[in-house]
Amino acid sequence: MMMNNDVLRIAEGAVVCAEADVRGHVTIGKKAVIHPKVRVLAFGGPIVIGEGCLIEEQSIIINRGDLSDEDVLKFLKETETKPVQHRSRNAPLRSLQAQSNYVCGKLNGPPLQIGSFNVFEVGTYVESMSIGNNNVFESKCKIGQDVIVNSGCVISAFCVLDKPDELPDRTVVYGTNNIRRIQQDNPPTQTPQLEFLAKVLPNFHNLKKSTIPTSS
Repeated sequence: MMMNNDVLRIAEGAVVCAEADVRGHVTIGKKAVIHPKVRVLAFGGPIVIGEGCLIEEQSIIINRGDLSDEDVLKFLKETETKPVQHRSRNAPLRSLQAQSNYVCGKLNGPPLQIGSFNVFEVGTYVESMSIGNNNVFESKCKIGQDVIVNSGCVISAFCVLDKPDELPDRTVVYGTNNIRRIQQDNPPTQTPQLEFLAKVLPNFHNLKKSTIPTSS
């Protein structure tokens, strides 16, 4: 049987739906909201998600470590969760995690650090090891491992950043050619939406709990 190396820390007020696939050593900050069908995969080292982050359905955040592109694809395929039938809120929760030959949970690898109040819209794919605060990753954008995203940035829908790069504060990336400009202000925070989701999601989804005690 494969050893389970998952260690999940969920801070006070965070909402992490049980249908999210969270593997390895992961810390989720207070008042963050993690939707169903999100995948947070800490293979090469820990993942730390800051306060008030919103991660929407089908988004993938992966600390890939030294995995090759080919192995990343294999890993994602092996760990892909299967759809489940509708169940009542109080029904026992079946395991949603597929088995894999790739074991998450390395503590000695570099951490993937995500700051506070970041928004990851539906279907984003993020490998970046360093993300600041108040960024917006629009639907289906892809951010590679060697891209540093500072604060107040917007990466528009379907943009792909897969070469080593560093985005200065308040950079907007848009268009098929990844055109860039600097905006004057940070994107607005999603506090009202986070508060709404924190109230609504527990009515329709089971929630994950920390695997170890956390302090508020």
